[in-house]
Order: sequence, then C-alpha cells, then structure tokens
Amino acid sequence: MQPLSFTLEFTGEAVELADGRFWAETRADGEPLDGGEALCRRDLEVRSDGSLVQAGEIRFGGDDAIIFRADGVLGPSPDPALRHGAAVFEITGGRGRLEGARGFVTSNFLLADSGELTDRQLGLLFLEEREAQTCESSS
Repeated sequence: MQPLSFTLEFTGEAVELADGRFWAETRADGEPLDGGEALCRRDLEVRSDGSLVQAGEIRFGGDDAIIFRADGVLGPSPDPALRHGAAVFEITGGRGRLEGARGFVTSNFLLADSGELTDRQLGLLFLEEREAQTCESSS
C-alpha cells in the first residue's frame, strides 16, 4: 500500500433541505491525481447537540473518486454570520484509479448564514500498489 496525501480548499454552497439536513457541493483546484478540479458532494445532518454526520464522495476528475462517511461537530464562531465545523471522513471505498482506497480526510470548515461553504481538507489515502503507480505516473 502506498500513501497519497493532499491538501485542498473547497468552496461552494450548502443548501438546507429540511431542519438540520443539508446538501453540499463544493469545488477545489489542484486535485492530487491530475491537477484539475476536485468536486465534493455530500449530505450533512446537523443534530441539536451540534454533532453532525456526513456521507458523500470526492471526485478527482474523470471517474476517479473516494467515498466517505464522517462524524464531526458544527457550532458558533466569533463571527455571528459563520458557523465553524470540523469532521473526520473515513474513506470507505473508491472508483477508478482510487478503487480500494482507504484512509482519512480531516475537514475544517466554515458555513455562512448565506449557505456559502468553505472547507479546508487534509487527506491521507492508502492505495493498492498498482493504483499508486498509476496515480504517480499521471501527475
């Protein structure tokens, strides 16, 4: 197993679907496989105690993606128009060159009253040897 690390800043929007349930879609430049755009789509559920659960995927161009589930917290920040959250994504699978990926992504994010979402992510994935070689040769 070979590690693949990345740091990305995603920006986009979280739309509240129902009380405490959101759909979020964010994008980041400079994804680790080909340097293009990464796309993160996820469902979020914020509970009354501030805890949250998420499930979704991060697509790294083409058909390469990781699938995750996450637990975290969302609470107030010093800026009354922003909520500050953090979560740990557990990678449960992948597609394309990331099939079989395992690892974690940490997420530190701001959610504005307007729905604007800024998410800074640090990921460390472990890939099967053949996927790691393919990813390295495409960089």
